Formats: sequence, C-alpha cells, structure tokens
Amino acid sequence: MNFSSGESSEEEELKKNVIKIVMLGQTGCGKTSLVIRYIDDNFSETTSTTIGAAFFRKTLVINDEKVNVRLWDTSGQERFKSLVPLYYRHAAGAVLVFDPQDKLSFEKLKYWQNELQNNCDNVPLMAIAANKYDLSENLSENNEMLQKAQDYAEEIGSGFFRTSAKTGKSVDEIFDHLIRLIVEKRKKLSIVNEPMNVLIKPTSQEKKATSKNNNKQGGGCC
Repeated sequence: MNFSSGESSEEEELKKNVIKIVMLGQTGCGKTSLVIRYIDDNFSETTSTTIGAAFFRKTLVINDEKVNVRLWDTSGQERFKSLVPLYYRHAAGAVLVFDPQDKLSFEKLKYWQNELQNNCDNVPLMAIAANKYDLSENLSENNEMLQKAQDYAEEIGSGFFRTSAKTGKSVDEIFDHLIRLIVEKRKKLSIVNEPMNVLIKPTSQEKKATSKNNNKQGGGCC
C-alpha cells in the first residue's frame, strides 16, 4: 500500500503497461475492503476510513503480458469531495461501489458516473459492485434496488457484480473483468494507431512512361 499522490503521464503509463483503476462510492460501502481482499486476499472487520485516497499495487500476467495495476481507493466523505477528482486523472477504469442495504449509496451511483464523465478526457471503463452481499442474503435476486442497479449497469455499458469482501464472492471476478476489458481496448487502439507502410505499385502506363524517359536520357553523343 502506498499513499503517495505522485503520478506519471498517461503516455508513460501506457509504455509501462500501467492500468489505473479508481474506486468510487459512499463512505462505508466497503471500497477499501474490496481492494484489500483483491490485493492481499485478506479481510478485517475493522477498516479505517480512507482519508483523501490510498494507493495499492498489483502485478498480473494477462495473455503473456505483464500488467501493472494501480488501484486508487478514494474517500466517500463529503469533506474530501473536492479532492477526489484529482485521482480520476489518467484512470483507465473505475469500480462504482454501493451497499444494497444503503439506499443513498445506490442513488449516488449516477453522481459518480457523472463525475467521471465531467473530469476525465477519456471516460474510464466501469464496473458496478453491489457489495456486502453476505449481509444481504435475505434480499431476493429480484430485489428492487439490485434490479435497478443491474438495469443501470446495462444502460451505461458497465459490468455488474454482487460482491462480498468478507467471503471473497466475485471480488477477483470484478477486477479481472475490468482489467481484461482495458487490456483489450488498448490493444484495439494500438492497432488502429499503428502506422501503415503501403507499397504502391506503378501501373503499366506509368512503367511505359518511365521506360521512355530512361531511353531518352540514355541517348548520348557518339
């Protein structure tokens, strides 16, 4: 874990195969616990409230390529609201987290999505986590809030996962899903931006004209 706020440029991050993912959501919805479960495969019943943002690292190998993942766990507290946009910069992905038993955290999903759209030059790929699912087992699969969240995820083209940092349910899946999408997107962009060397062959008429010119130039005095 690293609390440094220093960042490299987006171009440098691409060269180093760095993928930056930002965690967004209301205080208490379990963002930090999700990150710690993913990074260290660990869970604590008592997690300190994030102040500003915390920085975590993880290295993966995807399709025989080393990928350096940087996870920024942001604070959901109102007093740090003005600081959070600083951590959106160069984000390739975002996990929007809510607690199915906390209506406000669900209602804030659209706010976080709008924040990304308004503060990022390139809007990051997103995934939505309905977290603390172990505490929501009494909720039916057709629970209205969960259904609305899933519908919203489909509307914005985002993945939707029912997660539990405590049990580990779908934690690896949501991050791996998002990271693979980012890797695929970058590959497609690199192919599109790759310079093309096109060999243009002369037509038969151009060949004849060139031949005539060469014959004329070759005629010297005896």
